[in-house]
Amino acid sequence: MPAPGPLDPTKTISIPAPAGALYGEVFLPKQPPVGVVLVTHGYAEHCGRYHEVAHVLVDAGWAALTYDVRGHGQSPGARGAIDRFDTYLDDFAAAVTAAKELAPGKPLVLLGHSHGSLITLRALCGDRPPEATAAIVSSPFLGLRLKVPGYKLVMARVASRVAPNFAQPNALRVEDLTHDVAMQAARTADKLCFDVATARWFTESKSAQDYVIAHASRITVPTTWLVGGDDPIADPSRSRKVASLVPSAQYHDLAGLRHEVFNETDRAKVFQEVTKTLAACGMTRA
Repeated sequence: MPAPGPLDPTKTISIPAPAGALYGEVFLPKQPPVGVVLVTHGYAEHCGRYHEVAHVLVDAGWAALTYDVRGHGQSPGARGAIDRFDTYLDDFAAAVTAAKELAPGKPLVLLGHSHGSLITLRALCGDRPPEATAAIVSSPFLGLRLKVPGYKLVMARVASRVAPNFAQPNALRVEDLTHDVAMQAARTADKLCFDVATARWFTESKSAQDYVIAHASRITVPTTWLVGGDDPIADPSRSRKVASLVPSAQYHDLAGLRHEVFNETDRAKVFQEVTKTLAACGMTRA
């Protein structure tokens, strides 16, 4: 079965959050939803890039809520800037509340990509994890495979203390994201995406990665890991290591795929794994 193509949101919403409201997009099936999936996008992008993922979820009978992480897309904040990772977690908790309101009393599945997977996993192994039925993590940003010059790492650590919003080019190439040339062109043309990494974001994300690695065994919900075997950005070996520490983790090594597995030429097969996860929850319609 081919990939379904993008789906326009049913509506847009404002998600109340402690540091300021976030932009969100809601997707509803024609029939009462089986449950709801909360989608958290990756760093330097925005939720508008997940319209095809939302189409897959809606076709499976689920409602979906996607949102722009703070400092991204149409949500407030300097691009890619954060003072502390806990702000992402507070925002995530607010998004969880908003998602549950779309399907009261029904199952919640968490879906994250890259940095969004890091946020999701950090929340799940924290002191107050969200009540969810399952989680799907795509290309988790648990360690860099991308080679960063040593001087940039030193600059980031110093700047995090004295100039936290100091930004450097993130060195990402669209060719590293996907083999799909059309998707590469769309990413290049997307004015809501950006191409810098801020110093405090870098050090806060590193701390969050270390926390997840140290506390992965706390994650109690079933997790599905969709990891591009040829991802040149997020280190697949780190994802495999962490997944091995997570109870009830199902790891998929997607050989030949790069970082954005949901935008790859062979993404229909990846979407099949998403729907299988939903079906495994025992809640999707036939």
